[in-house]
Amino acid sequence: MTAINQATASQFGAVTCNGKTYTLTSEADFTSRWLPGEYTNYVDATQGDEYDFEMSASAVDEDGNECTVYWIFSDTKGEEAELDTFDYSVAERVMPS
Repeated sequence: MTAINQATASQFGAVTCNGKTYTLTSEADFTSRWLPGEYTNYVDATQGDEYDFEMSASAVDEDGNECTVYWIFSDTKGEEAELDTFDYSVAERVMPS
């Protein structure tokens, strides 16, 4: 890991996806993407029902290539947990930037 990756890893952390490690270069934030049919989006859930949402963050792979990592989480409408309580250690998918 390069010195830059070590510095950002200590600031934002690192995640894995499909057996590879990615160093985050930003905090995770909502994508506001409409999730496909197998998921329940916030607007489709009623109070007290579970819904799904997607978060993303900028990252670099083990070779220093920039990418974006994505997570999909579930929460309960009206009883939302703090975002830092979710497990960000394993990403759902990774896309090149």
